[in-house]
Amino acid sequence: MLIREKQIGGQSSYEIVEEIYHATGTKYRIVASLGADAEPENARRRRMVILLDLERSLERLNPLRGADPGIARKCNSLVHRIERERQKITKLTSAIEQMAASAEAPEENRAIPGDGLLPRGNIRRLRLVANDSAAAANKVRPD
Repeated sequence: MLIREKQIGGQSSYEIVEEIYHATGTKYRIVASLGADAEPENARRRRMVILLDLERSLERLNPLRGADPGIARKCNSLVHRIERERQKITKLTSAIEQMAASAEAPEENRAIPGDGLLPRGNIRRLRLVANDSAAAANKVRPD
């Protein structure tokens, strides 16, 4: 896993990505978004601050929940946002731990191109027959 920088609207955004090797080249799967922070630990601290702010807001509004339906809706949305933020923190923590584990792993244990990561069934056979047209020669023969 590695940290990738992307330019979005002229500003840098960072992501933890996983490299996946395909026949057409290297693809990247986003594991966790870091936002504007290049360091994963700083991004996790920022997420923890956001979670703390959301929990404090919910504590302030919770006693007034029964008084107004608008406040009750706001409390419900805060509960969902808190849960989503906890999931993001868990995902980010897991990605940080995986990055640390992959950095400690020896080089020979890492995946290399062509080690079975290519999907089967994408390679088709050509049947070349003498004195036939190109259309007949390029037909795929069922196995």
